[in-house]
Amino acid sequence: MKTKHVFLLYIATALFCMTSCGNRKKTNGETDLPQISSVQKSHKWYYFSRDSFVPIDLPQNAPQIIEKPWTEAVRISSAASVPKKYISNSPFTAYAVVNRLGILAFTDETVSVFNDNSVFPSVTADQLVFSGGAPVFYLYRSSFFNDSSIQTDKEPFLVEFNPNTQMFFPLVSYKNLNLTEDEQIIGFFWDGYTWTCSAKKRLERQVEFKFFTWQPLIDLTELSPALSSDNYLFKAATEEEYKSLNMPHLFTDAPDDLKTLVASIPSDFTFYVSWRDGSGTSPVNYYQPGNNSSSTVNAKGLNDTVSGYEVIVFADGTTYLRKNEQGSQICAFRLPLLPAGYTYGEVAVTGTKMYVAWEENNFYKTGRAGFIQVNITNVLNSLN
Repeated sequence: MKTKHVFLLYIATALFCMTSCGNRKKTNGETDLPQISSVQKSHKWYYFSRDSFVPIDLPQNAPQIIEKPWTEAVRISSAASVPKKYISNSPFTAYAVVNRLGILAFTDETVSVFNDNSVFPSVTADQLVFSGGAPVFYLYRSSFFNDSSIQTDKEPFLVEFNPNTQMFFPLVSYKNLNLTEDEQIIGFFWDGYTWTCSAKKRLERQVEFKFFTWQPLIDLTELSPALSSDNYLFKAATEEEYKSLNMPHLFTDAPDDLKTLVASIPSDFTFYVSWRDGSGTSPVNYYQPGNNSSSTVNAKGLNDTVSGYEVIVFADGTTYLRKNEQGSQICAFRLPLLPAGYTYGEVAVTGTKMYVAWEENNFYKTGRAGFIQVNITNVLNSLN
């Protein structure tokens, strides 16, 4: 079972803008940045109902629901913007996988939800990537929280959402990957060519892990569970090889654009960021150990190669934003403060809009969940 990173420590930073957005002075080696007034007209809230999303004035005013383990709850589990190389053939500019519900498809003006009762209600959906312009995500059953569910080897591992037909198509089943009914893929990393996977099998007194790589011999979106395993190239992998791709890298090894975006964060601040580089492949995780006595704060970030925005959103809503062009200033602002027990999560950009997931957390359980729509243009204008 994958570990969900939920950290409740808030970053002690108010809504502010950096570099040329205001006068600055130094205090304790840090930048004393100006407080910016509220930007209520620049955002809209939404919560998830059983089969859609509904506007709401505040997240805490959404209808109360029974808390469920995060693998079984309706929540945004993964989100990403469409890579620039695919945008000409895509009617949407960003997507979000909503566990147990469907997929959200964004444009700069609209948000649409697409459901498929044959895909979402009984399994966990996560880890969005892109192939040929189409969003692809993976399905699994949590053996820890979903013991009553019966898995078959014919169940899909990867599913594609076709943005033109607005239909879901299974691409690869567990059987295609030579896995049995008692084996479950618990994670993968896709670099655009090779899928490196970890699968587990629960035995009577222990758990057995398997690591392997596979490559399709035809285009990924041309695959079908009906095809035999002869259409795949398999290779055994080691646990070390899998960990080298999925375990967090030190932040000192992060790409320059990411390091520059959060250069104002002190080196003794401990944080973890999942970063999408705009290629459409699996996000890469980075970790700054900071001061060992401090709690870790998690963040989601991406380089939207279509709009040119680079953005990182921390769990408390502190956001760093920059236009990826020469001389562009780095601005930072804090999303509306959430109630205690709520956190921000996945992020996607559609041009002038930014969408950020929010959810109510209670240890491993999730209650109410939804997303906030932020008008980037209005926010940046308010900061100048």
